[in-house]
Amino acid sequence: MKTRPKDNDWNWGDVEAHTGISSTTVFRIWNGTYIHKHTGHPLDITDECRRIETLRQTAIDRGGNHSQRFVETTVFQRISKVCDEALLCNTIAMVYGESQIGKTASLKEYARRKNQGQTVYVLMPASAGVQSMMRAIAEACHISSRACFENLRNRVLRYLDDTKLLILDEVHEAFVSYQKQATVKCMSVLRQLQEQTQCGLVLCGTNVFRSQIERGEFAQSLKQLRKRGIWELQLENTPSPTDVDLIYRHHKLGKPSGEAAALVKSITAEHGLGKFTKFMIRAAQVATSRRERFQWKHFVEVVGASTLMREMPKS
Repeated sequence: MKTRPKDNDWNWGDVEAHTGISSTTVFRIWNGTYIHKHTGHPLDITDECRRIETLRQTAIDRGGNHSQRFVETTVFQRISKVCDEALLCNTIAMVYGESQIGKTASLKEYARRKNQGQTVYVLMPASAGVQSMMRAIAEACHISSRACFENLRNRVLRYLDDTKLLILDEVHEAFVSYQKQATVKCMSVLRQLQEQTQCGLVLCGTNVFRSQIERGEFAQSLKQLRKRGIWELQLENTPSPTDVDLIYRHHKLGKPSGEAAALVKSITAEHGLGKFTKFMIRAAQVATSRRERFQWKHFVEVVGASTLMREMPKS
């Protein structure tokens, strides 16, 4: 969900039109230069904050019921704890886990909740090189990426500080680059960003990321990065029964039995929480469209329809 003006590709004129605050004033508030010209003290922005908060709340309301759909699993709780600690201690934290276990959804939700410019979430570009990584970080910081690497890095360095948290998701992409040395460069740049700004830094990836850090080709070169971190979270390979229960209880369903129970067990074991959650949401939509109370039969129907489509011969 987008709640910040720059997330919605607004310019300062758009912000003025929506808030009634002068675009010059908004720009100065955003950049921390809204101060008294004689005393140098910050000016009172109580009214401006009220207007901005009203706009933000309206955006949240129009964004639908995202917060209601998100289920606070134990994965989310553990990842949130690691993110909080990384920010509090101004250090590096690492999160490892298989795909579809809930890492990305949890990190995005954490960043959404702390979206007043404090948390920067970045999805590592596929087959990342250091330049594409820096462009992604700059764009997440609302910095134009139309600049050379050195300028981008300097602007990101000015943006980040010890009050901010930088989250890099899908970090394992840096280890599958076609340019082997790009891996070391990416990790070195991240380490330098954290050292120079003292921001919190969370690096999240699949177990490939951990194995490469510990035993990979560049493990020795990357030792400095790992030494500087305090927190490491290794998630289980399959969802916990507690998290599976939390999801179906969120949809006000009782414990599954028979075919539904078998499908839940199979899907979560083979595909994790991601696919299970998507099936649950789609099944709830089917029930709503029919004006029926959501039941396990809708889940079985949706899974069955998906299986049928996969097995249909191609024309």
